[in-house]
Amino acid sequence: MSADRKDIFKSRFQEHYSRLCCIAYGYVSDQDDAEDIVQELFISVWNKRLDGMPEKEFAAYMTTSVRNSCVSFLRKRRDDTVSIDAYPASASCMPDEGPEEGKPLQDIMESAPDTLPARCREVFLLAKLHGLKYREIAEKLEVSEKTVENQMTKAVKLLRMYVAEHGALLVTVAVIILSIIINCE
Repeated sequence: MSADRKDIFKSRFQEHYSRLCCIAYGYVSDQDDAEDIVQELFISVWNKRLDGMPEKEFAAYMTTSVRNSCVSFLRKRRDDTVSIDAYPASASCMPDEGPEEGKPLQDIMESAPDTLPARCREVFLLAKLHGLKYREIAEKLEVSEKTVENQMTKAVKLLRMYVAEHGALLVTVAVIILSIIINCE
């Protein structure tokens, strides 16, 4: 790896990073998400060796790519949310009992995280029970923030499936609220 390539990449990063973060922020309305999108874009550019493009082409490519990445991010966020209308009223249960032959709703809620894979459960509990930020979880578990984000997405999807199988309306509402909280971070 040549020092020239590093210098060119560093120069372009410094020149375009702030502008691209502003563009991303205009789409996603969250500074951390905007920075993550732009950083991942620069990583992709480095890995694909696209940093050697002429300056004009590079600037146009980066502007278009950040817009596309934001649109993909927003689509993913939209797809991760669930509508309360998606669950029929017949699937709801009384507050004191669950659909599983009178199994208390509290038991269903407490057992839901236990159905998650170990790493997924660990990330989910650190985020939601202990209130840690993705960055803090990543440092604690010695993984990337993207891995934490992916594990949280996986946890929410698995919990939604668990809820759908058990049909508990109140658990559904709790998962919806958690997914809103997750998408707002």
